[in-house]
Order: sequence, then C-alpha cells, then structure tokens
Amino acid sequence: MDRTALSGRVIRNVGRDALVGLVGYLVMSQHGLPAGPLATAKLLSRLEPSVRSRLERSAFRRTLAPGEILFSRDDVDDNVYFVLAGTLRIIIHAPNGRVVLFRDLGPGEAIGELAAIDGGRRSATVEARGPAQVMRVRGQAFRDLVAREVTVAMALLQQSIRYVRELTDRVYEFSSLAVANRIQAELLRLAREVSADGNSVLLSPAPRHVDIADRVSTHREAVTRELGRLARIGIVERQGRRLRITDMKRLSVLVDEAANC
Repeated sequence: MDRTALSGRVIRNVGRDALVGLVGYLVMSQHGLPAGPLATAKLLSRLEPSVRSRLERSAFRRTLAPGEILFSRDDVDDNVYFVLAGTLRIIIHAPNGRVVLFRDLGPGEAIGELAAIDGGRRSATVEARGPAQVMRVRGQAFRDLVAREVTVAMALLQQSIRYVRELTDRVYEFSSLAVANRIQAELLRLAREVSADGNSVLLSPAPRHVDIADRVSTHREAVTRELGRLARIGIVERQGRRLRITDMKRLSVLVDEAANC
C-alpha cells in the first residue's frame, strides 16, 4: 500500500485531536526530517530537529484516562507538559462547588510553563476530557531550553501575551456585560478560534451549555435561554450535534452595543 492510501486509511480511523499530530508526522517524513512526539509542539516549532530530539530523549510520556487529573491547583510541581493527543481542560473548583473553566488545550499545546518559569504553585487544575497523552519535560530542562533558544523564548512570550489579552477581555466582560452578552461574547470567541474570517462559522461539536456557563460564570439554563433566543432571531442554528453561527456580524454588534450602553 502506498503512502497516500495508507494516510487516507489512518485518517479515517483517528479522532480529530490525533489528526494534528498525524499531519505533522506526514509533513516531517516527506521532508526527510525526524518526526518525534514533540514535532507539532507550537512552542518548539522553530527548533532544530536535533535540539528537539535531545529534549524528547530526556522527556517522559504519560497516558491519562478520561477525567484523570494531570495536576491540581496549589500543587508544587514545575514540570511542563506538551499535549500529544486528546484534550486537557484548565479549571478551578470554587469552595461553593462552582467550576471556573478557562480553556481547553489540544495536541501541540503546552501547559505548566508558569510554574516552570517562576517556581510558584500551580494556578489551576488540569484534567483530561477524554483519553489523552502528554509528554512531560522537567522544569529545569525547560528553563535551560528557554535560556538557550531565542525562538522558544519568543514563542513563550507571544503565548503569554495572547493569554493576558484573553483574560483582560474576560475581566472587562465580567465587569461591564450582562449574562446574555457574556454568552454572546463567548460564542464569538469560540467561533473566531475556528475561523477568523467569514460571517458563518460552524462549531463542531457544539459547545456544551454547561461549559459555556462555566466559562462566563452563569448557569446552564441561562445559556439555553440565550441560545434559543439567538436561534429565533436567526443568529445561530443548531445542526444536530453542531452549532452554526449564521451571522457573526450581528452577533458582534450585539456585544458592542451592550458594551457601549
């Protein structure tokens, strides 16, 4: 069987999360480059393959079961973890039982860099949404890499700045927007992660109502009501297990108008 036929067969049998790693493997192999487990890591994308290979040899692979905790808030642990397969969720459990959901991480993304850099305790809990696999890099090895490799340092800075901008937007929304408008803003954010262009964006699978609620500090019923209202006025459309934002411009206008009130 030739490589094209084999690739097609494999793609039909892997999940969406694994597809990113598979594409990276095919690209690297076509160019005669070693495609190790960290080949698709975004923070390491500009590293020389030989440098990345040395890092891989000192790292450890770990498999997580659905719901398994990678580390918990306030843990003392400075390892950095690169997602190889599956999805990790960053959350904080409040004393009253509420869950604050920050973001989900997929293949190619990293978690744990804050404690690796400043030596502090873990700022949040990270759990596997389903079966997942990570590569663990010791904190000292990661710090040495950042100190030696300017491309990794720059990628880390850019990632940190992106997170600061996102959190700044969220704090602003919590302070100035009503619940319905925070839900609208979260839909915009999720849609723009899928596509930065276009007036119609398909979210597949559709985000769970409880997950949106945890992201914007409300309850599931409020999300259900607002999505129903947006569907009635033609801004969103449920398509089986998918959700289509049919009018990004109108959705953006709703958020902007609320912010300017």
